[in-house]
Amino acid sequence: MGNQNGEPTPPDDLPGPIIQRIKALELPELKSLLSYVEQRIDALRTPIEEEIRANAAGEVIDIETHGAYAIVRKHPPDPDGSGVDTTITALYHVRREPQLDSTESLHWAYLGDVHNGGQTQCESCGRTLDEDVEICPYCGSENVEDADSGE
Repeated sequence: MGNQNGEPTPPDDLPGPIIQRIKALELPELKSLLSYVEQRIDALRTPIEEEIRANAAGEVIDIETHGAYAIVRKHPPDPDGSGVDTTITALYHVRREPQLDSTESLHWAYLGDVHNGGQTQCESCGRTLDEDVEICPYCGSENVEDADSGE
């Protein structure tokens, strides 16, 4: 929203002196301020990985964080309600989604089931990998083991 001059209407909860200082800024300074505010908001947020683990239904196997979103592999809840269904590994794209009340929630987009049953685990960083991986793409370690056999 704005006033008749095309200027945006400042929020009521910001003190007047801050509004006046912001109004005095030129475009490059405003862009720097915006960048700082976005970084400050990110620093105050709960990391997306923690939110995913706290809110996920089922068992989270792996989370790959990519800044504004994450790719999540997880076992869904068992349909009969007794734990998780370890026969299915589902892949999700998860991002924060703003709500009308100025809060955020996680938006889960189902990407499909992962059909490669063979898995390998990195002995150095603990990440789950595809069975044909010999070098961990996350930490570079050559110490990978067959998750199914423990070798």
